Amino acid sequence: MRYLLLACFLLCTLAVQGQQFDYYGPAPFGEILDQPFSQSSWTPETIPSIENRKYVVLLDAGMNNAIVLDGNDQSKLALSGIDAGNLLASYGSVMRGIFQMVDINTHEDNNTVALAGEYRLNPFLHSYFALNASAGNAANITDGGTRYISEESETGYVLVTFAGTPAATTLSAVGQWTYDAGSDALTENGAWTTMWLKNDGTNITWTATEGEASTFVLADATDLIALEIADGSDFDPLSVAYQPNATAALPDVNPIEDSPVINDLDMELDAAYLDQLGNTAAATTAASAMLDEIETTLSEAGASLRYPKEFYLAVRENMLSQVIASSDVYNGRPGYQTVGHVYFTNAKDDDGVPHPFMVMSTHASSTRPNQLVDVSRPPGAEQGVGYGESTVTRNGKLGEFLVKVPLKDYGLISSLLDNDLSPYGDLASDFDEKMGSTTEKDVYNYAGLASVGLAIDGVTIYPAQNNNLRFAVEDGEVTHSGIHVGGGLELHYHADGHAFSGNGIALYNLADYEGHDHPPVIGLVYDGIALFGRYEDSYSAMTGYGIALDEYGGHDHGDDFGYHYHAHTQNVESNGQPGTFFDEHFLLVGAWKGDINNIPGFDEGKFNQFRDDAIARYLGATYTDGNTGGGDGGGGGDGVTGLSEVIKAGIRVYPVPSAGDVFIESQEAVSIRIFNSLGELVRSAQIGQEGRLSISNLPEGVYLLDINKGGESLRTRFVIEQ
Repeated sequence: MRYLLLACFLLCTLAVQGQQFDYYGPAPFGEILDQPFSQSSWTPETIPSIENRKYVVLLDAGMNNAIVLDGNDQSKLALSGIDAGNLLASYGSVMRGIFQMVDINTHEDNNTVALAGEYRLNPFLHSYFALNASAGNAANITDGGTRYISEESETGYVLVTFAGTPAATTLSAVGQWTYDAGSDALTENGAWTTMWLKNDGTNITWTATEGEASTFVLADATDLIALEIADGSDFDPLSVAYQPNATAALPDVNPIEDSPVINDLDMELDAAYLDQLGNTAAATTAASAMLDEIETTLSEAGASLRYPKEFYLAVRENMLSQVIASSDVYNGRPGYQTVGHVYFTNAKDDDGVPHPFMVMSTHASSTRPNQLVDVSRPPGAEQGVGYGESTVTRNGKLGEFLVKVPLKDYGLISSLLDNDLSPYGDLASDFDEKMGSTTEKDVYNYAGLASVGLAIDGVTIYPAQNNNLRFAVEDGEVTHSGIHVGGGLELHYHADGHAFSGNGIALYNLADYEGHDHPPVIGLVYDGIALFGRYEDSYSAMTGYGIALDEYGGHDHGDDFGYHYHAHTQNVESNGQPGTFFDEHFLLVGAWKGDINNIPGFDEGKFNQFRDDAIARYLGATYTDGNTGGGDGGGGGDGVTGLSEVIKAGIRVYPVPSAGDVFIESQEAVSIRIFNSLGELVRSAQIGQEGRLSISNLPEGVYLLDINKGGESLRTRFVIEQ
């Protein structure tokens, strides 16, 4: 299991600043799929009725075998016994046997377009895929609408109807839709004739003869994994009805391969930070070395890291291990990291005060299924109209975030209003401005207007309350994992799904606790304070178990680690229906306990931070350090970026863009390094006065040219086009 426990047990603590517990993150979803399933037997029960959005396991008539995705090829179907050695062998084998029935009209405005009783059967693991029929009438699973559907040779879905009862039903495919490249859309197959699903004990096929149709049982998958949110439960305490609004259209988005989260950082960073990019042993070594530099810089300034170096390295390692394992975000692609890069910067402000940061470029995409189609009342996607007139957010796309968390210990506040949120806004003030009201500030509403922290899977964490000052769960706004999307269609958490369902596939799970002496680290908060999982009664011997949490959701063990947050549960009163109480499962309360008043560039999370000279240095951009005459950890140089500035310095780069050779001329001796878009050094040279360098045989792409001239760093991009 890929944890990289960089600081171990009590016996190690003397070498690690008094550390009293081990630092580790939760198993990524891809690893959960390989873990043994939590139960060894199952007595199937049928779903109550055939209806929209039900999760089913499709069993044969004897209830001995399930139809599952092939473990080696998700496009193929196979039969699996329902015992511990087959369907129940692992979380992955269970989830490969779960399908969701989604009515074809689900995403229409159901006030005007009724449900049709014709369903797509979507695999739970890959919600944009669906049951289909191959050219040879084999039943298969194909891409039914991801960003990458044009790459596939077989696409689309069949529409299924059910005849009979959940205990004995036949399945007929009454229509088929496939992707048409000309219109870039799914179009109906006009030649399709009704087919029936057939199981001959070995193969799952479609037959044109109704008499050959097999009988199946629609078993309730929620008996295996808790997926549905019941009316009146903690994630829907007010029993909000499922809203019939139409689903907001997906925007035109880039494929993950073109994401700036992956590709653009090496063009922005000072050369001193480039070695930290990526997920390699060399990058980890460079990150560790940078933390050593940061510790020295802070010590010389009379300051310190908030937490031990080993903690930050453990968080970095776990973040980089979070890999998409489910086709559940429109332009997400399995196999890609949700967090592209994690690195540490060591810049100073204009007064020479150090402000080091941990920086994460993230897609804000969880690695597992999100089930956004099941949210009872998803946020509206349109401004200026009432909720009933708005389309709603039932799809997600990749985000593009550049999140920085301070490494320096800025201290803690004594009372709530010690933190000045006026530059950023807060939920209570924003609500009062819209409503003409006066709301008393508390730890729930004196919080940021958007994200307040970052989960270890790279998804942003919002306050427990939303902008109407109700807990998000009161409006039935989140899935069983505590997640949803807003108008921008980017995922974010509002609540702790692990505490709500305990289904084993949340951000963190009970299996993560085994063999450890403290709950796992599950995120970092923008005030620099760490977020850990909740304390579990079954692990009451863990460090800090009996120490109460304060109103911010944090405490200190008194073991030199310092103050930190924990996910936790409180019984709270509904703001929507006073007098109604429920258990709120907090991931983060909302208000920051860390002192934020002196953190530069606070509450900024997009790539445009590089365009702000006052902030860019803390992300790792080159800048002028007028106090020291040079930068610390890449902070030195003239801050010159852009081809025009390089030309002014007497260096010529031509032709740009180039279809072949690129020449670099200098009027004096310079040292040159050239990096490709992966941050790899591809050329280095010394050029003497009036020298010229020919760069040949480099493939097309964007390159970073780093020129050292008299101790000053000059940087520009150039393009080679074939």
